[in-house]
Amino acid sequence: MKNSAPTRSDSLIAHLVQLSGLRKRDDLLSGITQALLETINAPKVAIFGLVHDENRQFWLPLTEALPGEKVRFVTDPMRGDPDMMAPVDSDPARHQCLNRMEVVVTPPTATDPAYVTRFPMTVAEGATLWGVAEISSPQPLTPADWQDATRLVTMYGNILDMLDYSERDALTGLWNRKPFDDLFYKTLKPTEPQQADQSPDGVEHRAANAPSNFWLAMVDIDHFKAVNDTYGHLIGDEVLILVARLLKTSFRAYDRVYRFGGEEFLVVLRSADHDAAVAAVERFRANMAAYEFPQAGHITASVGVTEIVTGDSPAAACERADQAVYYAKHHGRNQVCSEADLVRRGLLKVDLKVGDVELF
Repeated sequence: MKNSAPTRSDSLIAHLVQLSGLRKRDDLLSGITQALLETINAPKVAIFGLVHDENRQFWLPLTEALPGEKVRFVTDPMRGDPDMMAPVDSDPARHQCLNRMEVVVTPPTATDPAYVTRFPMTVAEGATLWGVAEISSPQPLTPADWQDATRLVTMYGNILDMLDYSERDALTGLWNRKPFDDLFYKTLKPTEPQQADQSPDGVEHRAANAPSNFWLAMVDIDHFKAVNDTYGHLIGDEVLILVARLLKTSFRAYDRVYRFGGEEFLVVLRSADHDAAVAAVERFRANMAAYEFPQAGHITASVGVTEIVTGDSPAAACERADQAVYYAKHHGRNQVCSEADLVRRGLLKVDLKVGDVELF
């Protein structure tokens, strides 16, 4: 199982160099999966992500690699459904890896004839576990295997930390504008189709190209300048932090929340249809209106919602959502306005761009 020393060392160094040059999260995930497979010379490597959804935790199968094959993306996180995921305690060994933040090994069983070694994958300098890398092998991993796998996983976590530093808003911890475009274009087309068969956790998952609609919500805090003028910028910053927390708790695990600067936030959410999307955003608006902010009291938000459509662009979708926010601001504030609904009712002209095409 173990390569000769020079070959193994060369493989490890080559993979570390390759990982250090990657800056896209999908490329990194594929790269670490392949690196573990080839450096350890394992017959199988699988990576699972930890998903938090409404005070529950689940395992999301992310990648799987077999010798001589391309790394397979098992589930697209943007299209993952918690109802189809395995609960966090469904795999005792993986759960132990999570709770103790340590490597966990299980011997062969009647159903799995391999040793499975689980390595915790962390960020925030090892403080936060986000997933588990599982290496299958016919024999127990050697100390050299453990050492090399740990080096690769640590390097991967360090790179994720650097990406988080550059792609997250320093005040709220939300995503900033930098990664928005990449994620936006992912909503337009699914990843490479996969079979909806048994995934590595034994749970059947939907195909990566299952139908799914995405929506963009633009959130603008009402009278935020007055908050800063009345209470000062420290209280204003506290309001932004608490609004970010309300946004994260009001939407599902697969929805993405961004701070676009100032008092403006964006949410890319997945919903079955228009009414479900508006209802999800309305739930946030109501939560915020009911919340009492320290010092500042009750603060509301105006929200615009638009569907992300085929051929769309980030600028065009943001422009449509912004038009709906503008209408909400000038017609009472503290409300959710759908761009499509405003157009249907004749309250908004259809002169907005969809992708690079302007409609009249």
